[in-house]
Amino acid sequence: MAMTQPSSLPRVAHEHHEVIAVHVDRLPQLAAMIGRVDRAEFAAVFERECRFVTGQLVPHMEAIEVALYDELERVMAGRHSMAPMRDEHDLLRRLIGSLCAYRAQSLAGGLGDADEIGLRRVLYRLYAILKVHLAEEEEYLGVLDHALTEAEKDHLAQGLEHAVAEPL
Repeated sequence: MAMTQPSSLPRVAHEHHEVIAVHVDRLPQLAAMIGRVDRAEFAAVFERECRFVTGQLVPHMEAIEVALYDELERVMAGRHSMAPMRDEHDLLRRLIGSLCAYRAQSLAGGLGDADEIGLRRVLYRLYAILKVHLAEEEEYLGVLDHALTEAEKDHLAQGLEHAVAEPL
């Protein structure tokens, strides 16, 4: 019996989430490094994770909003709004803005004790929200997988791929 290839939409989205999850799981590790490792080592790891967040996570969030959330609202016929997910994206953007401010401060000369506490708070909040948010998105992908035709799923997958600035 031949196995069927999974629909492109769940596959593409899941591949994106797997890459994102690796970086999300590094956020508490980065928080634990603050004030405990050499500044140069911390700065290198912080810079790498900030580049990922701003260069790939944010475009992924924007692609999801454009490619999937409107379609989910249509499919669920108003029975469930995507407003909470969009609100979480807004919260994530604010946290990412704070992360970028700490990044600039770190590059300009370092972080004081209060700044280290603030950065830890941002990193732990990003981690917690992203873990739950990505799990919820996976559940919503199941809704689309059951409600759409293969052609519709392929179209959404292509939209998601094209909307992300850099491949994940």
